[in-house]
Amino acid sequence: MTRPPGWFETFEPAGFADTEYSEPCSVVSLRLPDGTVRAWGSDWEPIEHLAGGPRLIDWLVASPATPVLTDMPDGGVHVDPQARTVSLWAVRTVAGIHDWPLPRWEDWALDFRGDDHTLQAALLPADFPFPHPPLAPALRRLGEDLGPTPPPDNGPLLARAAALPGPDGTTPVVTPAALVPHEPTDPTPAELTLLRTALDALVAEAAANHPRRPSAPPT
Repeated sequence: MTRPPGWFETFEPAGFADTEYSEPCSVVSLRLPDGTVRAWGSDWEPIEHLAGGPRLIDWLVASPATPVLTDMPDGGVHVDPQARTVSLWAVRTVAGIHDWPLPRWEDWALDFRGDDHTLQAALLPADFPFPHPPLAPALRRLGEDLGPTPPPDNGPLLARAAALPGPDGTTPVVTPAALVPHEPTDPTPAELTLLRTALDALVAEAAANHPRRPSAPPT
C-alpha cells in the first residue's frame, strides 16, 4: 500500500485505553523511576500508544491495574523513560513505525522486535505474566486450518492424453479449463503431506513434554 506524506495521525492523550477483559489487544509495560515495571492490558493497537506521544506515560502511571492475561495479545509496547527507549513487538503489520522517530519521540530510541515477544515477557512483573498455553492443541488447530489436500495436478496427464491419436481417426478433445496448471502460491499435495507429517511430530513431542494430568476418579 502507498500512503501520502503526513498520513500518520497523532493525538493528545486524554486517558489510557485500559480494558476490563483478560484478552486485550496489546500489553503496555513501563519502567518506573525506582526500577520496577508495571504492565497493563490495552484495547489499542501497539502503534496507537506511540501516536499519543510520551505524555501517555503520565496516564499510564495513573491507570488502575487490569486483569491478568488469559490469552496472548497481538503485540506489546515497553517504555523505559530513564533509557529513553521504546520497545515494540507485534504479530500484525505495524504501519507507520518505519517513519521513526514519530512526532514527539525525536530524542527517543526505538527497539523494534518484529513479532518477538520474549523481551517484554522477561520484563513483565511476576503478577502480570504472559500466559503459557499448551502447545499441542495450538499445533492441532494449525493442522486443521490447512484444509483438505488439493487434487494432484492433472495437467500433464491430460496433455499427454490429448496428444494421442483417437480411435478411427477422431481427435481427442480436452476442456481447456482442465489444463489450468497448479497455482504456484498454493502448496502442492506433496508439500501439504510433509507439513502435516512435521506437525504430527511436533504435536507428539509437545504432548510428551507436557502430558495431561490424569482425571480425578469418579466419586
